[in-house]
Amino acid sequence: MNERTKLAVAASVGAIAIAVIASAATTAYYNSQTRVLYSLDARQNDQEIVKLIDNAHQYAYFAVYTFTKDDIADALIRAKKRGVVVWGITDRDQAASSFESPLVARLEAAGIPVETQKHMDGIMHVKALVTENAYASGSYNWTESATVANDEVLEIGTNPYVHKYYFEIVKKILLANR
Repeated sequence: MNERTKLAVAASVGAIAIAVIASAATTAYYNSQTRVLYSLDARQNDQEIVKLIDNAHQYAYFAVYTFTKDDIADALIRAKKRGVVVWGITDRDQAASSFESPLVARLEAAGIPVETQKHMDGIMHVKALVTENAYASGSYNWTESATVANDEVLEIGTNPYVHKYYFEIVKKILLANR
């Protein structure tokens, strides 16, 4: 394989370290509990987020810098209607923008609290979803351009150790901005 088509990523999960060649694979498996997706392979990272939300039965907590994907908002609203606790946060400036504020208003009208960052330094740049079943995180913002045009990664996993830390981080951000 030539250098141009070879992309090696080293991953360490516990004592396991493997190399993933992502030139032809949509999904790279680190182990049975973690998948890493590259946005431009399938251009469906939004559908992966929707699946996680649709499979939630207890909670779906999210922190995302920019959020404009209606299909993800629809999934969150469906989750809320079936009794899932849905709670999220987005960046203060992004939430006030003309492209994101209508979506935030729609979520809030459906009874979903969407916090905005309260601290004055920096931005709320986390991009993560945590449900009782799994977590998703990476560079992927919940936007059309991140789904179909940008180079983005999205890690989806069920590893209990990693899940615990994503859960704690997202809850910490949410609670700090109440």
